[in-house]
Amino acid sequence: VDLAEGYITSLLSESKFPGDDNKCESPSTILWAWYLRAYMHELCGEYPAALDIVDKCIEHTPTAVDMYELKGRILMASGDAEAAADCLDSGRDLDKQDRYINNQTTKYMLQAGRQSVAGERIALFVKHEGNPEQMLSDMQCSWYELELADCLRRQKEWGKSLKKYSSVVKHFEDWHEDQFDFHSYCIRKVTLRAYIDVLQFEDDLWGLENYARAAEGISRLYLHLYDNPDLTKEDEEPDYASMTAAQRKKAKAIARKKKKAAEKKAEEEKAAAVEAQKAAQKKGIKAPVMDEDPNGETLLKKDPLEEAKKFSAILSRSAPRRISTWLLQYDVAMRRKKPLLAMQALFKGRAIDAQSGELFVRIADFAENAAPEADSHEAAKEVLNSELPRLLNGKDVCSFVQDAAASAKSDPLTDLSLRVAIASAMVKTKAGSSSDAASLIVDQGLDGRGVSVKTVKAALDCLTEFGDEASAAKTKWIEAVKARFPLIKDFD
Repeated sequence: VDLAEGYITSLLSESKFPGDDNKCESPSTILWAWYLRAYMHELCGEYPAALDIVDKCIEHTPTAVDMYELKGRILMASGDAEAAADCLDSGRDLDKQDRYINNQTTKYMLQAGRQSVAGERIALFVKHEGNPEQMLSDMQCSWYELELADCLRRQKEWGKSLKKYSSVVKHFEDWHEDQFDFHSYCIRKVTLRAYIDVLQFEDDLWGLENYARAAEGISRLYLHLYDNPDLTKEDEEPDYASMTAAQRKKAKAIARKKKKAAEKKAEEEKAAAVEAQKAAQKKGIKAPVMDEDPNGETLLKKDPLEEAKKFSAILSRSAPRRISTWLLQYDVAMRRKKPLLAMQALFKGRAIDAQSGELFVRIADFAENAAPEADSHEAAKEVLNSELPRLLNGKDVCSFVQDAAASAKSDPLTDLSLRVAIASAMVKTKAGSSSDAASLIVDQGLDGRGVSVKTVKAALDCLTEFGDEASAAKTKWIEAVKARFPLIKDFD
């Protein structure tokens, strides 16, 4: 930091680096010195200071696209996704031939929930007639489909989100099948190095990042639908028998209106697809494939727990070094009433990251709710009763949570997500009062590890659950967070 500040001071006063008496630097040198200093502020989470410096950069050289990317990234980390997307879009306008900045703009637009604008931006670099998303799927553009799936999930379009996640899974299945053509080709052409490379690639195929994200996204969404079955029953008719005549009349009118609107929308989509096919045929190009299930209704009819189990099993075999694999395995196993499988997942997860907040929540939950079924096999009961104390370090659950709270209080750098997890467990297991749990989150402040927009919002949700007893702590937390993240949205 001192070195960068020294560079900036010397360049502003003398246009030279410290100790260099002969050479005057070009005007762009101060730009990159400011960039370095802004980047350091970003690494330290000092976003207002970083924004002040990057604004100087843009004022100095308004055509430097890299400065807009840096500012957009800082705005996103500050909690203002809309401003971040607009900033990237301004940088994109400066160089419309730059595919990278266009892709980044598309990604930020999706994260800001602006799906239609994102589609327009990504279409600029896609040769298509009619539907650019179909072309992106044909090109197996996994990053876009994953971001779009996340965007649709946040908008609660469950079926469409599942379709996009499933499209990424289909790409990996295609690659797996294509390897058989490659075997005979390599032997015939004696390309042994490439053959070894593809064999190693196939060994790790189901554990690659994009596949893991897609499989986990599908599983998490199916678990959400399993926990909330009414979400997929919106089209079913209500129970008219329990209604009065007036209520029944009103409910039937609403149902007719919804049905009519859905039919109209389906007809419009079908007509648009037919027109796209006709236009493609006139131009002598390949017509786009008509999607018979654009809303993913077929996927919504599947057994959610069975689907989640299928992808969880794949990840546990192929991505065992990801802690999220074992957190997912635990969540699926508990819903399937498989306590031994759930306990194994906790031990596997702890071996990867013993300080994970999400893992701690599940350990406390397991200790509270993992009583064996009455009809369980005696061997299963014996294993569960013998291994549970080892999971809790030889303590009962209350002592386990209290020891974790004491350890977190003694270390001011404890990760925020872990503090939130411990505080939540304190209340659920009655290892402490709501005020004690709230103080564990608030008193440590925002100087520890893992402080981000996502974690401070999770902390606020936790404080809200504690009720009136934590109202003062909640107010204090909101003030502290807004001082650290002045641009944060929806934080009250």
